[in-house]
Amino acid sequence: MEFLNQNCESTLREGLEELYRHNPEAALVSKEKGKLFIDHDLTHVIFGCDTSLAGEMLLKPWTILGTTISIKEMKKYAADPEIQKIDKEGIALMGGMFKGTLKVIFYYVPQIFWIWLTQVRKMNKKWPHSDITEEMLDAKICDLREEYNIAFVN
Repeated sequence: MEFLNQNCESTLREGLEELYRHNPEAALVSKEKGKLFIDHDLTHVIFGCDTSLAGEMLLKPWTILGTTISIKEMKKYAADPEIQKIDKEGIALMGGMFKGTLKVIFYYVPQIFWIWLTQVRKMNKKWPHSDITEEMLDAKICDLREEYNIAFVN
């Protein structure tokens, strides 16, 4: 997907459309659930993370530490039955609760810390999680990444 490239010339809106073309299930859920889910999908685009299990895990430090998302929004998102279903599927994909916990502790937590240390901390300002404007949607992803100093390693 083009938005996974650091210097993507597509607009944020085009990046979201691309995400939805490659993930029609996510598109259906987000359109049904509304703004909170679409805002989450936009974080995938701006921070260059796909929707795989690994992509979701790598998006966490960006979202929690690099956006203006509120605790209330995080709780509402996490409490949604669709997200809880996806979380259970993720645990199963990691080999169950025990193996999944070990993978999170020994693989993902160090990665999350590394992303925070080397990338998120360098941002100029936090991404406005639930305050995306039409102007931002029509801006090039590379320009937005430059404005916020969002740099990631693919």
